Amino acid sequence: MRLLSQIFQPIITIPKGAKIKNTEITCKSQKLLLECGLVRPTSAGFFTLLPLARRAITKLENIIQRCLDDVGAQRITLPCLTTAKLWATSGRLDDVGPELIKVVDRHGKKFLLAPTHEEAIADLLADVGPVSYKQLPLILYQIGNKYRDEHRPKHGLLRAREFNMMDAYSAHISHECAAKTYNALTDAYHRIFRTLDAPVCRVEAPTGEMGGSLSHEWQLPAPAGEDALAVCPSCSHTALASDNNTCVKCGKETERVNSIEVGHTFVLGTRYSEPLQANFVGPDSSAPIYMGCYGIGITRLLAAILEVMSSEKAMRWPTEIAPYTAVVIGPKEGSKEWSQHDFNKVQEVARHIDDSGFRDDVVVDDRHTLTIGKRLMMADRTGYPYIVVCGRSALETPPRYELYRSTRGEALPPQLFTLDELINVMRENKINIDVEYIENVNRAK
Repeated sequence: MRLLSQIFQPIITIPKGAKIKNTEITCKSQKLLLECGLVRPTSAGFFTLLPLARRAITKLENIIQRCLDDVGAQRITLPCLTTAKLWATSGRLDDVGPELIKVVDRHGKKFLLAPTHEEAIADLLADVGPVSYKQLPLILYQIGNKYRDEHRPKHGLLRAREFNMMDAYSAHISHECAAKTYNALTDAYHRIFRTLDAPVCRVEAPTGEMGGSLSHEWQLPAPAGEDALAVCPSCSHTALASDNNTCVKCGKETERVNSIEVGHTFVLGTRYSEPLQANFVGPDSSAPIYMGCYGIGITRLLAAILEVMSSEKAMRWPTEIAPYTAVVIGPKEGSKEWSQHDFNKVQEVARHIDDSGFRDDVVVDDRHTLTIGKRLMMADRTGYPYIVVCGRSALETPPRYELYRSTRGEALPPQLFTLDELINVMRENKINIDVEYIENVNRAK
């Protein structure tokens, strides 16, 4: 249980027409994250993630890790710096070119801040190889910062030069083996997005500079998106928008919807293993490893979810990744309610909630010189899934507390509960989320 006054959350108000140095407010997620004290821009495309944003991202990372571990993936950490020689060997050093952030060490050796690690994984497999076919399939993944020298970074975390990402890589003996893993990772992606209540669509996509034989983008429909989907209102088929606006499945006209790419998956084949000599040894011979790769932009996904779920005035979070699940607001100091329900009793309410399954996920708004209304408005703007108010009804026998629950768009009307009733409502919702996750896992298996 933490006190709100102790949380580093530099809230600001940006006047209409104000010019913000090093940033341009172009979407509501960017505006809300900045104004509510979750991020601070340091320079174009670079951001400091403040405590509330860091908590949300940690929760999101944990969901992703849990779903990947369920399909047998193993977590590793690769260096952010990759030798440019590897990218020259794969042929991508010049192809990607301007988007790479390059550095030279004191010995004149060239490195780059990797936007992705296909070459590094292939080099790792070559270095420990040749790998036995009995060790395959193998899925390795990491969660960390990636770098891309965006020509025009914009929309805050939606298009940044440094971003948090999950990138996974699989190794196989054949296309058939790779396809099975690809399907398993696809199921894991679906579970991740269902857990977040995010209506992400998987659509076929060109392989582009990554290469390979198969590619899908994972797109979240959002007005601020720079990509676009063609959605058929007749058969619900969804594809990347193109000049041909007719559904390939049923021939009907499609509707164009803006979207944000939050993930990408590829079957790479031997695109990287062959030039970097990452081979496996079979019963009779040796051959290049057949590879796949999978990515989810974590900071981008967080911003995209806020973009879709939030109102113009208040953030709205999936309960699973809200920085804190609940905030408890006590009476104003000096009021009649305060005289009978002081800070000690407010802390007691918060402690009961904290101990009932929300360990370290409850915060107390201890700014008692502010009115309940002021603190309630600020809590709603931050988007706590549960706001518990100790108001007039807290003086009743037994005491009853106002519970405000937020959802997409605006907050729901408050309800009055005793403390036990309130905790049961919150726990029931948490149990339903956990049960749904387990059912999704079992269904996929």
